[in-house]
Amino acid sequence: MDAAAHESSSPVWEPAEEIGVLLADAECSQVDANRQAAVQATRMLRVIQHARRHPELYLDGIEDARAVEYAERAAVLDLALRMTMTEEQVRGQVFLAERAQTHLPALWEQAVTGFASLYLLGRAVHALGLVAAPGDATAAERTAERAAFHAIDAACAEWSVSCTPGTFNRRLKRLTDRLCPLSPEAGHARAMRDRTVYVEDAAGGMAWFHALMPSHEARAAFRRATSTAKHLTKDAREGRTRDQIRADLSSAWLRGVGTDTAVKTKVFVTIPVQLLTAARDRAPIDPETARVLAAEQAEIVGGDSIDPVTAAQIFTDTTAFHRVITDPIHGVILDMDRRTYRPTKAQRDWLILKHRTCARDGCNRLAADADIDHRRPWATGGTTNTTNLAPLCPRDHTHHHRTRTRYRSRPNGTIQTTTPTGHTTRQEPPPF
Repeated sequence: MDAAAHESSSPVWEPAEEIGVLLADAECSQVDANRQAAVQATRMLRVIQHARRHPELYLDGIEDARAVEYAERAAVLDLALRMTMTEEQVRGQVFLAERAQTHLPALWEQAVTGFASLYLLGRAVHALGLVAAPGDATAAERTAERAAFHAIDAACAEWSVSCTPGTFNRRLKRLTDRLCPLSPEAGHARAMRDRTVYVEDAAGGMAWFHALMPSHEARAAFRRATSTAKHLTKDAREGRTRDQIRADLSSAWLRGVGTDTAVKTKVFVTIPVQLLTAARDRAPIDPETARVLAAEQAEIVGGDSIDPVTAAQIFTDTTAFHRVITDPIHGVILDMDRRTYRPTKAQRDWLILKHRTCARDGCNRLAADADIDHRRPWATGGTTNTTNLAPLCPRDHTHHHRTRTRYRSRPNGTIQTTTPTGHTTRQEPPPF
């Protein structure tokens, strides 16, 4: 067929028709994505269920009372490595699939057919926990729990195809509040168990500090910061906004600035010498030095990068940071003899700076929070020096010593992992 004939046989769409086709395609893509997400979660659940039935696949011995738990944890690691996911992501999807298949059959069917996302499924599964009966529930309370689960399932299955996520969440909250068997006091006590604090990196060398606490305490803390900030803004020399002052006050109060209990915890910050000199002197930088500095950045070990001016200020002013010039480091005793099992503080600090995170391929948990593992066990002649030590996060430390997962050290100190099912990790490429 010639080109002219081909062009004449191609459909010619009016703009209104074409946008309709494009919108339909987008809708189909969303349905396909939802369906595939449910399929993936189901397949991961099957892996975990198989590991529970056959813990010997992941463990050398199954006499331990916690054998099933260790086998499940090893299977989660196996999935995470194969699918380049975090263990938390694997556990989350497995938990959603298992709970939904058991207690939310109608909503799960919507997910399997592509009409409900895993996000909505997660909100519904969370709601189940809010209306669940206590562990020592009576028969009547168990009956009420089943009725509440059924009501949530039926309502969510309907809302998933007709409501936006915001509307879905509002309706689900109202339904959950109505079905919750606990008094407001008991509900608050249960919610108090979830209080926590965590840090989330943001752009530009900044980070969010999140704290989940009782509402009245959060509002009281905010009012205190607001009142103090309002007073400070009356000073004509004050150039900060009220929001900026509130943030600065919160940081200073939490760190105990100016008190006898000021923070003593070390935060490791590496600062390349050229970067520090350039920031301090503010001298003109030749093109070659500029090129080097573009690749060299100060950074919190295991965290975000820091701009040169902030790095210089940290190095000059603060005592709450462990200041290390990355070139060179002298005067640290790194090796010890066979008589000592536990690494010294200097050794631990060096390993934190060298590895920054857990030494296992793909693990991003901070080395500062890790266990120090002997590559060759101390009991079999391994020495306590930095060539035989590596930081392993508590999870990997457990996998190493309680499961059949093999941990092999490379000459550069990183650790390759081979799961009992034969998957072997690859070393990550160097950063830009």
